[in-house]
Amino acid sequence: MTKAFFLILLLSITLSAQRKFEIKNASKNYDVHVEVGRCEGESCSGRLKVELFKKSAPKPFQVINLDETEFAVEEAQLIDSKGMYNYQSIVFFEDYNFDGAADLSIRDGNNSGYGGPSYRIYLFSPRTSKFVFSQPFTDLGQGEYLGMFQIDRRRKKLRAYSKSGCCLHRMDEFIVVGNRPKKILEVLEDATIADEKRVRVTTKRLIKGRWRTTVKYVRRAK
Repeated sequence: MTKAFFLILLLSITLSAQRKFEIKNASKNYDVHVEVGRCEGESCSGRLKVELFKKSAPKPFQVINLDETEFAVEEAQLIDSKGMYNYQSIVFFEDYNFDGAADLSIRDGNNSGYGGPSYRIYLFSPRTSKFVFSQPFTDLGQGEYLGMFQIDRRRKKLRAYSKSGCCLHRMDEFIVVGNRPKKILEVLEDATIADEKRVRVTTKRLIKGRWRTTVKYVRRAK
């Protein structure tokens, strides 16, 4: 077999492993084309190319490239899905800094708590009309937290959840100050205590710049 044949064979294998997805219902203003480096069976991983289009526009107004991602094929077909222990969407358009404009999150793998889905956050810039990466908001969708954070639009607050094993569960709540999330509340439910009927709930609130702690005990759920 010739060298050219092997090059053609290698190219065909590479192209067949790549996969493209079109996401049209995640936003009323934008369409998204996603190209991932490789898909095998029901799992995709590798480099990620995200093209952002204004509705019905023939060309993207912004292209974002990630070195690595990982998600299930089914997740690329989900819209606004944030199941904490289940599949989550690979892109979200939501207002994270409460300025009235939708921001963007993109799945960059499974780098949150317990190998859960993780996201990079991009805030919409009115000055450039593009999405700009934000590390402070990205930190809420990575590390110890369990997947994508939740948004309380009415109260203009964000909530992120974490846990340790079966019996320690924590909720952190944030407001947005200076275009950055600021933690103002932490609630820890501890079922590891030697009390078969009760759970200890420790609440920490930021009040006038100082953390205040209260502890109470509640009946265990049956």
